[in-house]
Amino acid sequence: MAAALALLSESGPEGFTVRAIARRANVAPMAIYNHFEGKDGLLDAIWSEGFTLLRQALASSANNREDPLVNTGLAYRRFALTHPSHYTVMFMHRFVGFTPTIPAAQIALETFQTLVDLVTSAQSRGLFGSFEAADAAQLLWSACHGFVSLEMMNINFAEERDRTFLAFLRGIERGLAASLD
Repeated sequence: MAAALALLSESGPEGFTVRAIARRANVAPMAIYNHFEGKDGLLDAIWSEGFTLLRQALASSANNREDPLVNTGLAYRRFALTHPSHYTVMFMHRFVGFTPTIPAAQIALETFQTLVDLVTSAQSRGLFGSFEAADAAQLLWSACHGFVSLEMMNINFAEERDRTFLAFLRGIERGLAASLD
């Protein structure tokens, strides 16, 4: 798996082949089929590990009672920038023929639920007006994903990315504080 993640980082999805991964790991290509049932199994393992790591990052940010939603957005960005290969498999590239298994999709759903739980907690303190928690969580995730994805693709032209992202998160938080009405 380490070889696959390194290969993704260096060569991108275009270079992500069983042969290239095997060469990088110093194993025969058949070893990937034996251990992961092929490329899709390896992608599934990366997807699952990525969502597990993301869920842990989001959950640990929620422990900070001061500004938990902003801290969650910061944790999301930090995860993406620290784990770009995972993030690529999870969000940035659709690999032909790959569909996450049901257990892997469940891990993704549990990660989303972590964000829903954070929103629900924030609603108890008066944030997010009359938004349904899942809707507000989806808005937050989508907004953070957009900013982070542009940054990862080097299409973020902000001079001070950290400060700009923080201002972005605070703006989203203020905007979602209003009611849908």
